[in-house]
Amino acid sequence: MTTKYALLSAVLTIAMTFPLLGQGTRNDTNKTELKQPDMSSMMGKPTVDTAVGGVQMKVWLMTQDRHKEMMKEKMGQTPTHREMGGDMGKMEARELNSPSMVMAKEMKGLQRDGMAKKATSMSTDNDTVEAIQGSASAAKAVVDSITGGTHHIVLDVTEIASGKEIAGASARVLIESPSNKNSSVDLKPMMDHFGSALTLDEKGEYRFTVKVSFGGAIKTTQFQYAVK
Repeated sequence: MTTKYALLSAVLTIAMTFPLLGQGTRNDTNKTELKQPDMSSMMGKPTVDTAVGGVQMKVWLMTQDRHKEMMKEKMGQTPTHREMGGDMGKMEARELNSPSMVMAKEMKGLQRDGMAKKATSMSTDNDTVEAIQGSASAAKAVVDSITGGTHHIVLDVTEIASGKEIAGASARVLIESPSNKNSSVDLKPMMDHFGSALTLDEKGEYRFTVKVSFGGAIKTTQFQYAVK
């Protein structure tokens, strides 16, 4: 029983730590109702900033250490409910239905049920522990996709005419290493951008091609980045 509740606590902590992770493609039209802060004001000058066929693409590439520092700074500057004003209710409603918050509520429910029903069968306990371990593995995969590797990439894509995010978009980055090895990484949709951890384990100059797909169209931008 001690193991079960320890796992519950661990999964619940991870789930509550990353409530902003998106799911699937960016097709939630309600997201555009709230005015999101400009990414440049939070992250500084982008590595590349280009307009392609009516779409503005901004990319930031940084070391994972720098990314973690920025995450800590952002969490320390998170405004209170009162400071957020009227839009906070809308944001909270979406976050309460986000995958991480749903998982958190499920874990709380499991914890309450476990405390109320200590006299359960051994088979039920085993099933519960296995379910929690599976959720813990999934949560760890989410954390690793954000904070693992050596570097982190952030992509902000907006429609130039409206200044809004593009619904139903997906993104991928193609990477060519200094030794001409090719790889690709799908960028995960966050609340107002795409992002993913990267592993750049060679010294020298990398070449990146970022592709954004939506509505049958593909927009790309390329840039170089040197690892010293």
